[in-house]
Amino acid sequence: MRVLVVEDDVIERRALEKLFLLLFPTRFEHVATAMDGKSALSHLSKGEFDLVILDINLPDIEGTELLEIINRDYPDTSVIMATAYSDYDYIRRSMRANAIDYLLKPYSIETFKEAISSFVDSVDRSSYGQAGAIGRVKHFISERYKDDISLEDISSSAGLDKSYLGRIFKKSEGKSIMSYLMEYRIDRADSLIKKGMGVAEAGYEVGFHDPVYFSRCFKRIKGRSPSKDR
Repeated sequence: MRVLVVEDDVIERRALEKLFLLLFPTRFEHVATAMDGKSALSHLSKGEFDLVILDINLPDIEGTELLEIINRDYPDTSVIMATAYSDYDYIRRSMRANAIDYLLKPYSIETFKEAISSFVDSVDRSSYGQAGAIGRVKHFISERYKDDISLEDISSSAGLDKSYLGRIFKKSEGKSIMSYLMEYRIDRADSLIKKGMGVAEAGYEVGFHDPVYFSRCFKRIKGRSPSKDR
């Protein structure tokens, strides 16, 4: 996973970076740091982050405002607030803006470890659920690839919102659900053609009703004409 530490104090920033590498060496592949809100948003715009450790007292923008921006523009990124303020109003605003936890400075190594471990455990549980959803998508496609199925049909079979399902599938497989379906169909057709079936018949067998479109898709994915397999 990837984490972004947003902290204006340079000593605190470096300490947090080292703590991640020391306590969770196999869970976080990259620890980025930012000294203010502007540089934090620059980091977020350039790559995906699983977690942000966010100080409330930043020099250019209040941490709770930055939290609301992250929650709006990067909804898949979790945020843990860190501050020396113990005022209940700060805690309430942070939790209302969907912060997953709150670290009150000065916190101990054990307190930090407990908060990050809780986040890691929640990701593991979520990943297990996501893996099951992706498995249901693949099973549905393997059973129904010959039919005229839509993204709505597939997301309904997985029991998830199509936008959310599309995001977790692409993050896991490196391609969209519909691209996976297309490649699955072409692979099945390729196998049938190699066994001697006619090109148009093989295309129809896997759900293509237009031979020209089938040949175009086949060539784009396989890099060769389907007739060459015969």
